[in-house]
Amino acid sequence: MWWILGSHEYSLPECDRPCLTIARQWRLWHGRVAPGHGVRRVSVAGCDLVLLGSCPANDAELRRVAREIAAGQVDALQRVDGSRVALAARGDELLITGDLAGQRPVYYPRASRDGLVAGSHARPLAGSAGLDWDWLAAHLLVPGAADVWWTGTPWQGVNALRPGWTMRVASDGGTTQACRVVLPARARTVEDSAPALSEALDCAVRSRVCTAGRPTADLSGGLDSSTLAVLASRLVDELPALTVATEGVDDADVAARAAREVPGLRHHVVAEPPALLPYAELNRVPRTDEPWLGATTSARERWWMQQVRAEGSDVHLSGDGGDGVLLATPAYLADLASPRQARTLWRHAVGWARLRHQAPHALLRAAVALRGTSYGQACCVAADQLITGTRAGRGWAGLVSWFQVGAAAEWATHEGRAAVARMLRTHADTHTHASVPGRMGIGDSSAFLALNAFARQQRLDADVAAQWSVNHHAPYLDDGVVRACWSVPAWQRTTPEQAKPLLRHAMNGTVPASVLERRTKGDYTTSAYQGLRANADTLRELIHNSRLAEAGILDRYTLISALDRGVNGQSIRLAAFDAVIGTELWLRANEDRDTAERS
Repeated sequence: MWWILGSHEYSLPECDRPCLTIARQWRLWHGRVAPGHGVRRVSVAGCDLVLLGSCPANDAELRRVAREIAAGQVDALQRVDGSRVALAARGDELLITGDLAGQRPVYYPRASRDGLVAGSHARPLAGSAGLDWDWLAAHLLVPGAADVWWTGTPWQGVNALRPGWTMRVASDGGTTQACRVVLPARARTVEDSAPALSEALDCAVRSRVCTAGRPTADLSGGLDSSTLAVLASRLVDELPALTVATEGVDDADVAARAAREVPGLRHHVVAEPPALLPYAELNRVPRTDEPWLGATTSARERWWMQQVRAEGSDVHLSGDGGDGVLLATPAYLADLASPRQARTLWRHAVGWARLRHQAPHALLRAAVALRGTSYGQACCVAADQLITGTRAGRGWAGLVSWFQVGAAAEWATHEGRAAVARMLRTHADTHTHASVPGRMGIGDSSAFLALNAFARQQRLDADVAAQWSVNHHAPYLDDGVVRACWSVPAWQRTTPEQAKPLLRHAMNGTVPASVLERRTKGDYTTSAYQGLRANADTLRELIHNSRLAEAGILDRYTLISALDRGVNGQSIRLAAFDAVIGTELWLRANEDRDTAERS
């Protein structure tokens, strides 16, 4: 759901009048309200509180928060759970905050323009501003360094508020920002934190399903989607649960076994058409606010949304985001690199090494090295790697880092790499610590930044689904779920012995044992390389006329070489390749939009 906020002198040309006037000083316009994507408002003496998105709190709870804000307790705004943007007007100032994960970003113009304050999307706030090519380069070359590029956008005139941060807007348009997030006290074990996660997930699902007339859910056979489907099935008489059947992947069989054990599920298995390979129908990719990494599989996503829509769905639950909150990056090993945790570090290093048929000593050395590397130093190391054209070691030892230089750097020009290196060094000069809430270890900090990067893409997934008339939700990204997961340290959420131990403890006795005990995961790599071969000519033309190459960011010839290797069956960095293609398609879509607006 889109929204735009302006002061009393701002007017939105496309709309006759605002949807809401807040405290007589600010005007709010917003899009269509849908189940789980609502607009809530409570007013008390001294505070006008508006929530945009999904919020499970009742009106009495919201009024209590509003009274506390009116009394000067600004931090009370952070207690509003869900996946939402909160606006609170008190006195002559306005407070704005987004969600913790970053699925509900708040964009604002760098220079006040006719009273425009903020909005849900960057493009409408950009006006005639040009593209920010350095931001686009950083988004491609250091995608894991969300802290570096988060506050920017593809547009020179628009910034983004950090996830969970609060922005104060004075009556004269002046703004200040601060992180006021307070995470819960650490639990001792995953067993201690499991009830909080169970409650948070139940609340996230209930707040959506109970507002819907015809909820549906994914049921991939994995733990994340199965959990949501089972919880939702308890709230309705019959819940349609959809599974895609793909040749060579056992998801449908596992999902079918689980569905037979849950009375409230009506299982619907849909065979994936063979023609829907990745990179098909790239001329039909929908427009998005920022580069969409799902663009290369948009034909398949469009088909899948058609299946959801055919069920009459008005709220669709997806397991997206489960990995982001339930797992940590291998950087967490650095938190164990101390004499007190030496045994635990050895156990984890040996466990991961065995799973990947590697020696554990490389992991141990990487963990010790990272323990002594500050966040600012990591930014400078990444800058050096970009300038020299080197990368961290491959394998899991190379992943034991604050973040990695992305594989797309292999296809970048020296100028493109130098621009991102400058951004990294500038960031290191002003940020001695990562911009995360509270005091976190390296593992939790890197995992939080990875979650922010994922969630910013997830909101594009939801926008695209809305274009295809599907009300798409990712409950794992709710604030309550994020808080529950970060109540235990990263090294307890992620272990080599068991996948997602926190969720398994939380759902033990709720989700069928066949799902809890599953050790396989669907692999769709084969179809990606089939799609490369089937659509090689289209991709080659796209790269040959690359806008990123014209801007001096990427070298088209090294990228075409990578495409040729993939077409010939050799392994290439698919995620980075997809990000490049998605950005190219986004740039073309914006050229078409600008042409249409001028004509």
